[in-house]
Parts: sequence; C-alpha cells; structure tokens
Amino acid sequence: MSQTETASPHGAERSGGAGTAFSVTRGLFGTRVPEFTGSHDVEVHSLVSSDHVPLYLFAVKSLARCWPEVTPVVHDDGTLTAVDVARLKRLVPGVRVIERAEADARVAELLADRPVLAAVRQNNVRILQLVDYFLLAESRSVVSMDSDVVFLTRPQRLIDWAAAPVDERPAFLYSPEFGWEPQGVHWIPDHLPGVPHVSYMCCGFSAVDRIRFFDADFLERTLAGLPREISFAPRYVTQMSYSLLGGRLGTASQSLEEPYRSGRLEWLPDREDRVICHYFASHERSTALDNLTEEAPLLTRAIGLPAAG
Repeated sequence: MSQTETASPHGAERSGGAGTAFSVTRGLFGTRVPEFTGSHDVEVHSLVSSDHVPLYLFAVKSLARCWPEVTPVVHDDGTLTAVDVARLKRLVPGVRVIERAEADARVAELLADRPVLAAVRQNNVRILQLVDYFLLAESRSVVSMDSDVVFLTRPQRLIDWAAAPVDERPAFLYSPEFGWEPQGVHWIPDHLPGVPHVSYMCCGFSAVDRIRFFDADFLERTLAGLPREISFAPRYVTQMSYSLLGGRLGTASQSLEEPYRSGRLEWLPDREDRVICHYFASHERSTALDNLTEEAPLLTRAIGLPAAG
C-alpha cells in the first residue's frame, strides 16, 4: 500500500462499525510519521508479528507525535514478510527492523556459553522481548513497548530519565499493573522463596539502563534452577524474568506510577496526565474489526486525527 492507501479490514463493508473501522484505518495509513531524530539516544524496542503490524503503526505513530527524539526498533517475531518490512520502513521513517534470521545468528553467538537461556529463547518467542531487546540494542537507554501501547501525551518523566547521568537515574522504570495479580510473578514465591522481585509490574512497557539491568548470567542460573515446566513455559517467563532482574536492583527499580499504569482506559481512573494506554487491543474481542471499532476514539486521538465517526 502507498502512504495514502486505504483498506477496509478483512474486506468489511463500510457501514456501522465497519465504517468506523475503515475511517480509523484510512487515517492510520494516510498520516505520515514525523521523522524520528534519535537525538535523545533512546531506542524503543517492540516485538512485532505480521498480524500486529497495524497495531504497531498506531503505537509508533503515537510515539512519534509525543517523543520523536527516540529511535524505534522492530524485532521480527519470525512472521514478518518482505511486504511487512517494506511497509514499516516506508510508513515509519527512521525505524530499524531486525529480522528474525539476523537476530537468531547474532544472539546464538552471544549466548554460546549460556545454553539454558539460549534454549529458552529458541523455544519461546516472547523471551525475545527481554533477551533480544537488550543484547541487540545499540543505545544504553532502551524502552520496551508492546505493540498495543499508545501514547497520549509527552512522556516527560522518561525524557528526564534519559537525560540524567547514568549513575544518578534508576536502572529500571516500569509500568505498574495492579487490580489483578500480574502473571509470571506468581511462580516466584513458591519456587524462589525470598528472592527479591517486583510484584506489580508489566514488562510490556518499561525503561531500562541495559548495562545495569540486563544480566544474562543471572538469568542462566535462575532458569537452570527452575523446573522445566516453568523455565520453558511459553507464557509469563518473560514477565517473571523482568521482575527478578528488577528485584535484584533494589531502589534502582522504580514504578512509573499511575500516569503510565498498564490497562485499557475504561479500567483506569480518568486523569489528564495519563501518558500511555496499554492493552488497547483486547484478546477478548473476536476480531481486529472489533478492536478498531470499539477503540476508535482512543486510536484517532493517539495518532492526532479528528474523532472517528
């Protein structure tokens, strides 16, 4: 598609909810992203699948409106096509795409002496959100961002964090998640009693000083000491690992607090200073069309368009 192309999701007719979804999609593909400048020396890393390219475009376009001084980095989960990669590079000026084959080769060399962590990565695509983000980053300051995060305003706390001397800033700033028990963390008390961890956090949005935060040897020892049904579980191991890496840092791990809290807007208190909305795409809805229709006001706001009709 060209920058002005339009497409109705799944060929839906433009009536009712489908019309709203078409309007949102047309706005998504028809708006250019401001140039990312990289002037803050911060990389924003996201793991993206072929199915989630449109979701990521909402995320990254909202990021560009609010914090264009960063560099967006996409990690291919193994499903991105040549068309997906070309589209991302065309629609997101300045994006760096790390394709899966390249990542596998580079990370295999870096984890040659850590066989358990290498095996977990080989069998769990979600762990790329931890291992690959920090092993393959080129900047010391890294933001992890799921593809269903949108920015609502300029993230001044992160901007100040990025500008601070590295020995005077937290090593790990995380989105708090509460109202339910964050998954993955629930394994720690039973299997790693007494081990420090961050209890109420979401690894889908965080800011990391990767030199101080990421420790492959710590992860190798931890995962090797857990039952395989946990260390090789396809879900939640990434969340658990973030929690443990953050816990070992003590006060150098800090919550980003309510303005950055993970949750759809209807779950959260109404605040003018809310910076992000996480989980705008819900697995509880049956189709992408449902997400585009029900979240139209949020998504059009996030990419700077008039309210969808």
